[in-house]
Amino acid sequence: MPRKQLKGDTHDQKAQIASAFGEIEQSKIFLDKRSESAAVKMDIADLLKEIIQKQLRKDYDPEVESNIFINPERGDFEVYILKKIVDDVDLPTIEIDINEVRKIDDSLELGDYYEEGPIKLDDYLTRKSIQIIKQSVQKKVRDLERLAVYEDCLEKVGEVVAGEVYQVRPNEVIFTYNTSKDHRVELVLPKAEMMKKDNPRRTPRMKLYVKRIEREKVKLRNDDGSVEEREKPDGGMKVIVSRVDDRFLYKLFESEVPEILDGLIVIKGIARVPGERAKVAVESTSSRIDPVGATVGYRGKRIQSIVKELNNENIDVIYYTDEPQVFIARALQPAKIDPMTVHADMKTRKARVMLKPDQIKYAIGKNGNNIHLAEKLTGYEIDVYRDVIDKSLEDPNDIDIIEFREEFGDDMIYQLLDGGLDTAKKILKAGVDEIEEALVGTQKTEELFAFPKGRNKTVKPRERRISDEEKRYWKKIAETIYRTVREQFNEEDFKALLDDSRDRLMMGDITMGDSTMDESPEPEERHDEEETN
Repeated sequence: MPRKQLKGDTHDQKAQIASAFGEIEQSKIFLDKRSESAAVKMDIADLLKEIIQKQLRKDYDPEVESNIFINPERGDFEVYILKKIVDDVDLPTIEIDINEVRKIDDSLELGDYYEEGPIKLDDYLTRKSIQIIKQSVQKKVRDLERLAVYEDCLEKVGEVVAGEVYQVRPNEVIFTYNTSKDHRVELVLPKAEMMKKDNPRRTPRMKLYVKRIEREKVKLRNDDGSVEEREKPDGGMKVIVSRVDDRFLYKLFESEVPEILDGLIVIKGIARVPGERAKVAVESTSSRIDPVGATVGYRGKRIQSIVKELNNENIDVIYYTDEPQVFIARALQPAKIDPMTVHADMKTRKARVMLKPDQIKYAIGKNGNNIHLAEKLTGYEIDVYRDVIDKSLEDPNDIDIIEFREEFGDDMIYQLLDGGLDTAKKILKAGVDEIEEALVGTQKTEELFAFPKGRNKTVKPRERRISDEEKRYWKKIAETIYRTVREQFNEEDFKALLDDSRDRLMMGDITMGDSTMDESPEPEERHDEEETN
């Protein structure tokens, strides 16, 4: 089709857009990928045709048609306007007179189209439109480059990588990681995926579990006023990593224990409270390998590196078995439990465990972590009960404090047991003040210094300081516990309990300075419990 040549050099206008093609040649992503580079250039060529046509219809004429010829290898292109050949021109932007056309080519007839150009973009498009075209090409290059990088990261999903801290933000930490193809990518560690003891400012290099890859999200407000996060269709890709995922611990074991990687030892289950405690059930596929011994390593060397990486997280490795009674008894360690006292219902997935009074505290664990992890590991809902050997010493009108697990929660129950308040009557005899003391405890917190003056200087723990607001909170909790327990006794029994306490006070069993009964264990027993703890 003949083309009408216009005067004027179009190099300057083309250079503004064609320079974007040069970014492909300079991109590290496509330096060694000739085929991919060519494919990217073709994608950008298609984009360029589309955006130029769109801007022409916006600035020049809404019904204009054009032909755009692009050479991606040189980053060069030419644009021609298609004009219809007519007798009488009504719309000069899209029509041309037949007499004028026949001066150039007399083979064309009425109704044919004539290509006019190559056009000078400044004569047809505004400066803003030219800038839009250039930015669209550059954005396409960046998007394809980013996509190529994150396609490399897809291979790392489900693996552990070592990242370096790049930026610490209020709700997330950004790490940088170099892929196997030497592409630098950013890893995002959300606050919810961090352990409480993680300190990226003090640990600039950390191991991370690559959880998933997702597009950037934007917050949108719905008609009802609620705010919802949705993925942007053209948003950038984000690599989300985690340090609290159970699979992170699995991968750490896999890297430290060759037998797990080889399939000689199988991890049957993992339960974690990240940064505090974890339970791992292992089984051996070979009779010659001790699964627990091989997993822990000689003198615990294998597991020590994992514990160090997890900020001293306490990890229990136990033997897996198909027998639920034995497995539940092992999962509740460090409590000493006879499997014969475990009654498990495989249909309802519930278990009853009869424990000696001095083992209940260890079965529940601090903050209820031990029993919660045991439930997660075994898949059973576990209820614990006191097993009193000498029934004659048991008060038939008293109630075990573990009967209030649903009302108080396992963490409260543990604190009460730790304070020697293991029955309802002991709670009532103790009073609100002693209940509050048992809940708050005398915990000590280690003083941490980022840059201690002396390396060999030992850091002594300091007494925990309770604010006035915390005191009011625990006082209220103690009053609620006392009131809940008090509701289990009628007026007659409660009065008898108070009278008994007064009689014992007068006999010297308890002193006037302490309104609670001294029922603490013997010094030897308390010493053993502290060591076990």
